[in-house]
Amino acid sequence: MSPRASAMAPEDRRKAILDALIPLLVDKGGDITTKEIARAAGIAEGTIFRVFPDKATLLFAAAEEAINPAGGQEAFEEALAEADELRDRIVIAATRILERMRLTMAVMSACRPYLAAKFHEAHHSKSKQAPIGPPEFMLKAQRDLHERLTRLFEPYAEGLAVTPETAALALRSLTFGAARPELGLSPALTPEEIADLVLHGVLP
Repeated sequence: MSPRASAMAPEDRRKAILDALIPLLVDKGGDITTKEIARAAGIAEGTIFRVFPDKATLLFAAAEEAINPAGGQEAFEEALAEADELRDRIVIAATRILERMRLTMAVMSACRPYLAAKFHEAHHSKSKQAPIGPPEFMLKAQRDLHERLTRLFEPYAEGLAVTPETAALALRSLTFGAARPELGLSPALTPEEIADLVLHGVLP
């Protein structure tokens, strides 16, 4: 018998489903069934469809949560809370970005057919103009990350040779290019190497 869902606010139920789904996507890919998802979330299968109208919408939401999780800013600030030195804070930030990149790439790969279907549906919709470029949730994730990294540098602004915004861009660019095995690029940069390059460049 399927488990019976306990009373839960809609947003909490949505988060619980996505929290159970994302590790499944990483482990098994996008071919998992809603029955498997329900079992992992500890709910009845029908509960999924009271939150998400169809599987495509569910996996689209999983991709959005993977790249830019709810509560991401709070978690980022908590991770930095005990680090006072700028280098230590950069190492923590780079570590978190690299981990999030690996998770996002796995989830996006699993969800790719569903994301493509969503784009195709919007592209052929007669009720609104077809979107151009990446989905809005991907653009928002980049804006949010840039703001977080800018705030990381702001307390140290007087000692920087560039603005906090430029320092954030340098950190983001180095980290995004640090580990791209899907492009055959190696070796990868470690968070410590990223921090040293941001702070000191390539000169001795």
